[in-house]
Amino acid sequence: MKSIVHADKVLQGVTVIIEDLKSHPKCPHGPTLLFSRENQRKFYACAACRDRKLCSFFLWQDELNKLSQSKLEVWEKERKKFLKGINHKKRFIMLNKIKALLPNKRTFCQTCSMFTLEHENKHVEHSLLSNITDYQLEHPSEIMPALENAKKEAQYLFSKESVQFIVNTFLELKYKHVICIGTPRIHEYIQSNVKTLSSILLDIDDRFHNFFGPLDFCWYNSFNNHFFFEEAKQVFEDFLKGTNNKDTVLITDPPFGGRIEPLAQTFSAISAQYGKNKLPMFWIFPYFMEPQILNSFSDFQMLDYKVLYDNHSLFQNGPKGRKQGSPVRIFTNISPSLIKLPNDLYKFCQDCNKWVSNENKHCKVCQDCTSKNGQTYAHCNKCRRCVKPNWQHCFKCNRCAQQDHKCGNILFSGVCLNCNKKGHKKLQCPLLNNTKKRKSKFKQAANKKLKH
Repeated sequence: MKSIVHADKVLQGVTVIIEDLKSHPKCPHGPTLLFSRENQRKFYACAACRDRKLCSFFLWQDELNKLSQSKLEVWEKERKKFLKGINHKKRFIMLNKIKALLPNKRTFCQTCSMFTLEHENKHVEHSLLSNITDYQLEHPSEIMPALENAKKEAQYLFSKESVQFIVNTFLELKYKHVICIGTPRIHEYIQSNVKTLSSILLDIDDRFHNFFGPLDFCWYNSFNNHFFFEEAKQVFEDFLKGTNNKDTVLITDPPFGGRIEPLAQTFSAISAQYGKNKLPMFWIFPYFMEPQILNSFSDFQMLDYKVLYDNHSLFQNGPKGRKQGSPVRIFTNISPSLIKLPNDLYKFCQDCNKWVSNENKHCKVCQDCTSKNGQTYAHCNKCRRCVKPNWQHCFKCNRCAQQDHKCGNILFSGVCLNCNKKGHKKLQCPLLNNTKKRKSKFKQAANKKLKH
């Protein structure tokens, strides 16, 4: 439900160092993350905000043990100030009072993000939403103004069509419990429409305290696996215990501009906390982030289903939408053969044993349905792979590229997802190639022994 950003300029060339966060200093958003920029000093910064204007916390790692007591007290004061005024139990009591009123007596102050009663005059000059229906109380994401800061929690919300598809898929797969991380519309739909499913919402938007009880919503930061209140952490642990380590699925729609590494650490931790059985996951993310996700979760596969959103024109169908359809996909550790996609826009590929988009044609050479971006890819014999239809093979560059490209060696400016070194991609990683060669030699030797 978040903003789509290819990369934040402030984080280009920055590496997230994944380690236990217990020893890390805390900002109001929980334990900070440790970053490094090439060979420079390592530093701690906020896990949730990718802009110092939103959270000013910054600390060089080598200064951690030199902190004065006064500095620690300032940070603790900031943390308490951030949490001040949020009492989930009191807000739940207010919600029940509002539910007991007629719709024309119900008022929500959008300025203060709280319900108000008629005799409370302090909200008179604020932005007020009145005549709130029962449906709106159960679907707060449809009445609350969407948060718009792309470097923290900018909200893009699933369309009803995508919500129904996802929840129906959960039902077909016989799940009974759903962990919704940053997916309020999935939680809302389950709570109000599906009695056979139980769900819990974990989200960084604290406004949901007004609409869901303490057993249904936890104020949470997914980038550091942080619950803002200990009571909420206990609620989630109890929810996991109640699943008996079965029939449970996790669905998440994190900010598209956020770092994948800490998210992967969080979801791995939840999976370990879940128990011995594998925790099924549905990770909603753009198709072009597939290499990064597979680097963290090698057992994940990308479905062809195009996830639609209500409040972003590029993520919708129709004249205002992207020509190739929404670029957002579902990444999952569930076999794609078990997930049936809608008949009108998708088809079943017998060779791949999975549902694919109508424009995705099976390549007999690659032995796969290769389209990623909503176009029909074409196979290039020289490159030995399928490429976008508007690309042509360039003999000077010895690769396929756009027709108007500038010839010459293109140096990869990013970092290898295997060895974390610059200058090459994971596919060209010499360490990975050496491993493949060793495995190949081992197989050949094993086959020779079997023949003898």
